[in-house]
Amino acid sequence: MISRIASFHNYQSVSNDLMRQQVKLQDNQDQLATGKRVLTAGDDPVSSIYIQNFRQQDKQLDQYVDSITLARNRQTRAEIAVDDAEQLVDSAKRKTMEMINGSLSEDDRTAHKQDLKGLYDNFMNLVNAKDESGNFLFSGTQSSKQPFYRDGALNVRYAGDSYHRTAQVAPAVEVQTSDPGDQVFMEIENPFGDYQPEYDLQSGSLLLLANARNTNNADNSEYAVSFSVDGNGQTMYELTQDGNVVNSGVYDPQNGVQWGTVSMSFEGEMLDGDRIVLERQGTFNVFDAFKRGIELSDESIFNASATAELHQVTEQFAGAFKHLNKARSEIGTRLTTLDRQESMHKDFKLVLNRSLGTMEDLDYSTAVIDMNENLLALQASQKAFSKAKELTLFNYV
Repeated sequence: MISRIASFHNYQSVSNDLMRQQVKLQDNQDQLATGKRVLTAGDDPVSSIYIQNFRQQDKQLDQYVDSITLARNRQTRAEIAVDDAEQLVDSAKRKTMEMINGSLSEDDRTAHKQDLKGLYDNFMNLVNAKDESGNFLFSGTQSSKQPFYRDGALNVRYAGDSYHRTAQVAPAVEVQTSDPGDQVFMEIENPFGDYQPEYDLQSGSLLLLANARNTNNADNSEYAVSFSVDGNGQTMYELTQDGNVVNSGVYDPQNGVQWGTVSMSFEGEMLDGDRIVLERQGTFNVFDAFKRGIELSDESIFNASATAELHQVTEQFAGAFKHLNKARSEIGTRLTTLDRQESMHKDFKLVLNRSLGTMEDLDYSTAVIDMNENLLALQASQKAFSKAKELTLFNYV
């Protein structure tokens, strides 16, 4: 009985040894098939931890690169739209400058009006442009909502919000990926300073407002400047605040008109009876410039006030061009940031892959030697077991 139990355990021990040899050989074959040294945590517990961390970082980098690609596509589309808007605004400025020309006939003005309307229509298409995913570029964070609506009177209303979207392109780096339309097209710095002029000029007058400033931001009064010529041929001015006279005297072109926190300067030749009303307005929107330019194209070329307002519209278009150019430069800066960050990610991925390869890549020469050794050991064990199994006492009877 004891001999039978010992024989069974001996058989089981040899069988287990054969199984271990087969498992080693199978591991060698799997390593050679995959080219990886570490297939499970049991192959190398320490290396497997590093390998897992490297792979997680690599996946995170892939996510950042995908985010950069989406952000770049959107910003590139926005840059193109802003650049096209710049060109349209510049063309509109040239059209209004041509309408100031006193030699134009009424038919010429009508033709310029139609051209300006066409530019306005194209401009409206640009400000409502979409990206490749069908999202509006200039709606702020409400990308599914059309940002700008125009009514029959050519007035434009903004339906988006004043916020912008961002994309995380690195652990501690976020890049702005959208521009709210009101900031790009409706909050443009007034080229005349803090006030918007309204002209009431005599026929033949060439008077224009150059600049009007008020250092008191709480002062929202309406100012008006009237010019007259006294009996000595001197040009006099009278300044009113909300209809009340607050200052008057001889007009000095070098000093302009100054009173308290208000300072004004003018250019051109003024006539007796010229008057300019100034309303507080620090910014303007380019849509109003288009609208006003179209309206003024119907006025007579001999209307000095209308001509002065055309000069004003021209300056507004020039200011809008500078504003859009600045917006495009900011988009370009973001694109540069995205390109630089993507390059850093790709460089880091190369370092990670190199480190990962050091940890898990297989040394084929060593692996082949190990496999041959394990194969020989398995074959030897199999032969020994086969011969030992056939030995019995009957062979010696």
